[in-house]
Amino acid sequence: MAVTDDRSVALCRILLRLQLRRLREARGLTASAVAKQFGWSTARMTRLETKDTAVEIGDVRVLCDLYEAPRELREELENYALITKTKKDWWDQKPYKGLIPAWFQACLGLEAAAKTIRIYQSEFIPGLAQDPGYARAILSLSEDTTEATQETQAEVRKKRQSILTRSGTRPEVTIILNEAIIRRPVGSPDVMRQQLQRLLSLAEEPNVTVRILPFSAGAHPAMHGPFTLWDFEDETVGDLACLENLVDGGVLSDREMVEPFIAAYNRLEELAGSDAESVTMIRAVVSSL
Repeated sequence: MAVTDDRSVALCRILLRLQLRRLREARGLTASAVAKQFGWSTARMTRLETKDTAVEIGDVRVLCDLYEAPRELREELENYALITKTKKDWWDQKPYKGLIPAWFQACLGLEAAAKTIRIYQSEFIPGLAQDPGYARAILSLSEDTTEATQETQAEVRKKRQSILTRSGTRPEVTIILNEAIIRRPVGSPDVMRQQLQRLLSLAEEPNVTVRILPFSAGAHPAMHGPFTLWDFEDETVGDLACLENLVDGGVLSDREMVEPFIAAYNRLEELAGSDAESVTMIRAVVSSL
């Protein structure tokens, strides 16, 4: 059974969705046929298999009966359902409750549970590596964000960053940044200097790699925009891709959808400067501020 600790509520949800869908497909059943058998709507089946939401244990039990799931797997899925119904993460408690959209809550949970995290960002330092001053400068760009909300959201970034230095198992993190990010001023020169120093400090962590994609690399396969890849200890999940835009975001789990992003990231790793070259570039920009 996969480990189900305080960091893995979101992971339990996605494991549950994936396993229920795989069990159904193994029996040669369509979602609509299963829904009809139980008098459910097809939309209810879609939520069970695709949405990041808590699942009733009773639903899991009747589905496992229909699919003739092995006892050990059945117990595991019921345990996942129990966790999705009963556990609360720090972002679902005061003072963060209500400030973090559901799609991003799922991302926080998956990020915390991941074995490896690979980030490509084209426009700004990703939240996992932001310095508080830089975070406030980015958050202030939103017209409907109050100063109090900015402070709370900056604190959210700080809390999520604790996975990088937590005791025990830490994720292996690779961050590839477009060169424009380290050269574009965000906030005051002092804010930018502190942010770049933060990057240099992270690069010294044994589980964190920071690399710069130089302008000289030319066109590359991630010019469509930023994305994050997660991989997990539990091989049932495989790789996931997270995409964000101006107003929302989401997680891709279907392998055929995720593979192009894996290929793009592999190419980025070939084009990006080495660890040492990237540190030298960052230090040069710090010296110019």
